[in-house]
Amino acid sequence: MKLLTAIAVAALSLPFGATAFAQSNPSGLTRAEVIAQLKQAQAEGVVPTSNNDYPPTAREIARNRQIYAIQHGGDGAVKTAADQAAAASN
Repeated sequence: MKLLTAIAVAALSLPFGATAFAQSNPSGLTRAEVIAQLKQAQAEGVVPTSNNDYPPTAREIARNRQIYAIQHGGDGAVKTAADQAAAASN
């Protein structure tokens, strides 16, 4: 009798347990959006180089922008998402 009751309880609980881990709504940002935001922050120079640099000073931001421009072959001008979208549509 106990075995039959245990099987019945287990069988009835399966449909409820399967939906407990399903996500009904997606998270706020996609992976691509997070990567784009990180690249934007690096281009703007606001990503600190170490944990001791937070929040970065204006001098550190300017230096980070110079380093970014050297590494990525640019004039140091920071392109916003709107600038990039306009350039892509042309």
